Amino acid sequence: MDSLGKKTSKGILWSSLEKLGTMALQFGVNLILTRLLVPEAFGLIGLLDIFLAVAQTLMDGGLASALIQKSNASEKDFSTVFFTNLSISILAYIILFLSAPLIARFYRLPQLVPIVRVLSLYIVSNALGIVQLTIIRKNLNFNRLAKINIFSYIIASVAAIIIAFSGGEAWSIVTLTLGYSVFVTLSAWMVSSWRPKLLFSTAALRNLFSFGGYFVGANILQEIARNLQGIIIGRRFSASYMGLYTQANKLDRITSYTVPNILVQVMYPVYSNIKDDDTRLRDMLGLNTRLIAGVLFPLFAILIIIAPSLIPFLFGDKWIGVIPYYQILCVGGFFVSLQNIYFYAVAAKGKSRVLFLWSFYKWGFLIAAICAGMFFGMDGILWAIALSGFNIYLVNALLTARYTEYKFHLQIADLLPLILLVATGLAGAESAKAFLHLNDLLAALFFLIFYVAAAILLKLSVVGEIKTFIKRLLIRKKSNSAE
Repeated sequence: MDSLGKKTSKGILWSSLEKLGTMALQFGVNLILTRLLVPEAFGLIGLLDIFLAVAQTLMDGGLASALIQKSNASEKDFSTVFFTNLSISILAYIILFLSAPLIARFYRLPQLVPIVRVLSLYIVSNALGIVQLTIIRKNLNFNRLAKINIFSYIIASVAAIIIAFSGGEAWSIVTLTLGYSVFVTLSAWMVSSWRPKLLFSTAALRNLFSFGGYFVGANILQEIARNLQGIIIGRRFSASYMGLYTQANKLDRITSYTVPNILVQVMYPVYSNIKDDDTRLRDMLGLNTRLIAGVLFPLFAILIIIAPSLIPFLFGDKWIGVIPYYQILCVGGFFVSLQNIYFYAVAAKGKSRVLFLWSFYKWGFLIAAICAGMFFGMDGILWAIALSGFNIYLVNALLTARYTEYKFHLQIADLLPLILLVATGLAGAESAKAFLHLNDLLAALFFLIFYVAAAILLKLSVVGEIKTFIKRLLIRKKSNSAE
């Protein structure tokens, strides 16, 4: 049997392939759709994010995570979660179906009624496959997860593009979202041998809910606060502004969420396995922090530099309004990229109640910041989101310092050299653009050369760690090919 270390290495490889493959597909499909659709089409779907996100979180935000965290989950636990999630999803769908006219009236967009009623079906679809996917993830079988997600996204994307070519506008995005969910669920049932049994235990539900209840509560607060800007933008501004924000947010999520979640997806089960080994957990957190910051911090800086050229090149001139939104979100991304590494370390220690209680502060701060920022227009809302990203990172980092041996001074020692290096290089690149009249690509190249050379000259440990990490992934890939 593979050791935990080998399983982790293999899991990271397959998680990387899945996330990067899905990310490449999403990016390519999004490029096609932005050429075919107008900003309002994306804005209409973006307006519904808060309702769908909260309903979805009721299912997979708590009990599924509790199954992963529980060391000896039984058949009764899995079946109980399946029927609980399915019941909640059906109830959520009925509520959204009946609320569709009210949602449309709130936004003054009657065309939202059928969109809400069809798109909400993905909540039920997800509920039907969540336990199978959880078992796959709990067992660190990320190769299966990668194949499921990539295959499903390809099929859904083809259907969405056909509808977009046919003039379907927002319905093409509905097809992409719902189709992906349906194919993931069908694939999960095909590759997983687990089937629900007619078992239900209130005792098992209470036991799982003692962890998962707080977990889902924290995630619901997170989704409400995180998607509140959509309500404000849609109500105070327009669907076009929402469309521009949606595109900026999609691009930002690739670097701020998707890439770091390559590690997070694998590390949460690993953290749960080593939660009682304080030294090992501390070292793992330090390594993950340095790897994410060492790779993503310079990437955010490069994206800020090239955004004025990148956005029109990718999406066309009609999306030029995305540029300042995206640059601001990239600033917040420096700290957003680290949030979940610390969040799941605390969760693995069984402190879901603490995470839930602190959520009131974290997401209350975001709501207050957005409400203040909206008086300064869209830029004000975006800066409020960026500031909140730093605040959430700080809370999660301090909680990690409290409940693990990865103390705050160790975190600062790992991050500060990289922050100073990136800040210096970014300032130099922007100065070169202003005074030497370098174009965006040359300025980005200037930054990259400075960052790599300085990191090597200063002998930062992350340089060797990135090399080792890449070598291990390549060795694992070769061994998998040989098998």
